[in-house]
Amino acid sequence: MARISKIMNANVPTLKKDARISDAAKLLATKPHGCVVKMKDKKPVGILTESDIVKNLISKKTNPKEKVVKIMSSPITTIDIETKLEKANKIIDTKHFRRYPVIENGNLVGLVTENAVVQAINGNIKFHRNIQNAVLVIFVIFSLFIFVLYKYLIEFFPFLR
Repeated sequence: MARISKIMNANVPTLKKDARISDAAKLLATKPHGCVVKMKDKKPVGILTESDIVKNLISKKTNPKEKVVKIMSSPITTIDIETKLEKANKIIDTKHFRRYPVIENGNLVGLVTENAVVQAINGNIKFHRNIQNAVLVIFVIFSLFIFVLYKYLIEFFPFLR
């Protein structure tokens, strides 16, 4: 089965340790990822999504000049780059987040979404189903071939009777 490294996005928007919510919002406006990862020494320490910003600014719990640390999710759940899709899917099923930083030796190397994992698994299932169908068709054709030829084979090989 495929690994996370095959489906992750390697271009992850990141923030430095003292970034403000307004900095995160500006970065999110220019990137399609829907989140930014807060870093400390190449290691992910927090994640901030568009919905985190909207919920906190609309409810007036924070203002854009405050630091990201106030509203980001931390600690975060990460997925190792060598993780198989089945294990990643189990992590997603238990944690219920939509985006996961991908790490290698503790350092951020990518970002994977729940949707990407589900689509990749679905693609694998379709592939295996097509192989099963092809094998079934070959078996049916072979069985039909033997059934039709049996009548002629017993004429040449009397021991088949």
